[in-house]
Amino acid sequence: MSVPMNCLGQPAQQMPTVALNLVLSETRVYSGECLSATVLLDSADPDNAIQEFLAEISGVGQTGWVNIHTDKIYETEQAYLNIVVPLCQQPMELSPGRHKFGLRVTIPDSVPSSFESQFGSIRYSIKVQLIGNAEHCSAVEVFPFLVLAKSYFDDIPHAIIHFDYQDEIDFTVCTLPFGTVRLQISLPRTVFCIGEVIRAHLHVRNGTRKTLKDCRLQLVLKTQFEARSRYEQASDRKVVENVMDSYPLGRVKGRTDLDMEECMLRVPEQAVPTHQGSPDSIIVLSYVLRFNALPGIETEIPVVVTSLGYRQIVAEPARPERNGQAMKGGGRERGARRL
Repeated sequence: MSVPMNCLGQPAQQMPTVALNLVLSETRVYSGECLSATVLLDSADPDNAIQEFLAEISGVGQTGWVNIHTDKIYETEQAYLNIVVPLCQQPMELSPGRHKFGLRVTIPDSVPSSFESQFGSIRYSIKVQLIGNAEHCSAVEVFPFLVLAKSYFDDIPHAIIHFDYQDEIDFTVCTLPFGTVRLQISLPRTVFCIGEVIRAHLHVRNGTRKTLKDCRLQLVLKTQFEARSRYEQASDRKVVENVMDSYPLGRVKGRTDLDMEECMLRVPEQAVPTHQGSPDSIIVLSYVLRFNALPGIETEIPVVVTSLGYRQIVAEPARPERNGQAMKGGGRERGARRL
């Protein structure tokens, strides 16, 4: 059998005769749950055969930047997940047409949520690799998917109770006392889930003669990135803040009070849950409620954002016994209740 040659006298490269695709049952999966997908393999050559067919499920965190003052390059990579699943247990011939291969794998409870930012990311992907009996029937494709770390209010019992926060800010002019601003914020709890509306009761007593301007309550995401130098035994950190929602309060005149029965802030649906991780985590996510006012007033309350609300315990229905007496049904966990 003659081998086709190109104009340079080299063996001509044949067009691929296979194509890979992936269909996910859901584009986003919770940690601790099963990722289900179907791998689609289209073959156009009756001589094609599979020698090896694998799916590699991986999760990687990356941080990196260049310090503009020292020109040092900082970058770090951290692996969260690496699972290899054979899609075909033994070599097989491929008839022309579409072939389907099922893929099921459990995502560990400990992995963090998917995240994208300027200085770092947490990404998950499925790499499908087909090794055939020839180069034109071999292929590699990478398909991304999203992970949301599963967390509940019940995991943080101290944050479920009602919380009252008080602070006093003393103003001085030329070392002389100029008055005090007293702030009180009441929250039903300090843990909230994605998509929830935070309802805060806020009271400001302005004991100074100055008007407090641009008063507002904000939900702020703080992201800490850590990376190590490429060439030296040194590390660098960056903290980036993103305002997720803001509630304007206006002005508070001197010697007056401001009482807001309900300041409402919403945790966005696309928000990422709080992630503290281990001491060596390269990406840490935390949230605060911040009160801002001019001139120079800023105070913060740490809060926690979870992916789900309370765990919901549902009682099993009573089952009749043979003698007509009802059996007592036990309780079992049935997912979580969203707020």
